[in-house]
Amino acid sequence: MKRLTNVIDDGQAVTVRRITLTASALLVAVAASVASPAHAQNPYAQTASPGPADNDDAPLRAPTAVPGLVGYSRGLSLGASLATRYEDNLGRQPIADDGFRIRPQVSGSYGLGLGRGGVFVQGNYARDFIYGNARIAPADRLMLGGGVDFQLSRCTGEAGGSWRRGLSFVTDAALFGGFNQESATAGFAAQCRLGGAFSVNGSALRSDIKTVRTSRGGGVSAAFDMESWSYSAGIGFGNPALGQFSLSGSMSDSTMPGRLIPTPTGLVEDGLSQRNLRFGYSRRLGTRINVSAGVSYLDTQPSSDSSLVIIDGVLQIVDRPGFTGAGYDVALDFNPTPRMGISLTAGRNTVANGVIGAQFTIANFWAAQVDYRLGSRYTISTGISMRDNQYRGAFTSAFEPARRISDDFTRVFAQFGGRLGQRLRFAFDVTHSRRRSNPSSLNFNSTGAGLTLGLQFGKGR
Repeated sequence: MKRLTNVIDDGQAVTVRRITLTASALLVAVAASVASPAHAQNPYAQTASPGPADNDDAPLRAPTAVPGLVGYSRGLSLGASLATRYEDNLGRQPIADDGFRIRPQVSGSYGLGLGRGGVFVQGNYARDFIYGNARIAPADRLMLGGGVDFQLSRCTGEAGGSWRRGLSFVTDAALFGGFNQESATAGFAAQCRLGGAFSVNGSALRSDIKTVRTSRGGGVSAAFDMESWSYSAGIGFGNPALGQFSLSGSMSDSTMPGRLIPTPTGLVEDGLSQRNLRFGYSRRLGTRINVSAGVSYLDTQPSSDSSLVIIDGVLQIVDRPGFTGAGYDVALDFNPTPRMGISLTAGRNTVANGVIGAQFTIANFWAAQVDYRLGSRYTISTGISMRDNQYRGAFTSAFEPARRISDDFTRVFAQFGGRLGQRLRFAFDVTHSRRRSNPSSLNFNSTGAGLTLGLQFGKGR
């Protein structure tokens, strides 16, 4: 791998590397959303660059280890950043209200090597300052986490956990930046080689998400609270000439303690069961192309078929359809020249999301991004992403007075970033986002520009 340059993601420096033999522009999402409960149906996909830090959306290509953790890096590393952003519709509402979002942040990590692995701790503190906007209030943003990376004989893995709190700037939310959430996540992921061609992998994850207050200090709704256990296991076979085949399965069981179902024996918490069986294939084609694709059987069902649900103290009649059908995922990375990388991503899955008024979402998405290196210090990127959401089990709440049926979301961006000296990093971006919804009361257009500066001390290796 050859280091290209550095850019900034959510106030933290992220190293962008050109990978001449595999994918281009791979990123570790070091600042994943405090409200990113979405459980991707393909946990084995590569992790791609999310582009500018104008939102807290999870990456389209799922993380390869425990979500929310950067992983082990030896020694002490300290960083500081300042992210500034102006949008003509900062809260992304039907009636535009512009404003500035300024986020200073300090971060640190320490890793200690132990044999063929290491233990690590990570943390950051930031604050979202809001100026000129009447809908979003300032709030602190915190993260604490730690874990252990290990390599034992033929096996490698990671175990750890993290706690986060902050405003939710997830694009799907009807109140973008309008409420605070806390999340606690703990998990384990490992992969073992069995001979030269076979491998097995598995993971387990516990995630708790809770809404702690609205942005302007109003009442708290428990409608978006979610607790879940997720498990996955898979086998792989292949070699460089043949490519890599994989067969994997995953299951996730979620409960929503803020949504109560009346039964003859009393009130019970609402829940959701997700099952997935996936067959995948990936291969490197020459030195310029890497492709990965998978087809999935998806089965997502509510824990109860009762149409009566109590939310925020109000009894509602809610549609309770499940979903059984096909899903897919495609990732293509292409390096047409030594300086250029092109990434394409598409997929269909079901998502249990703790920021919307629905039990789950059937999501269809695609994205394209082009990165071009300018000299040895700078990179310019541009991209587009589109997403179609179909909501199931929609309800009304204190945050969403109208039931959501569907959304079409489009986002385009351009970004210029790089390094100034050895420690200072910068990124300047321009974005435009648009949502067309049913109901139309959730439509919005927003155009913004952001500048982020980052300073890093220490080194990980």
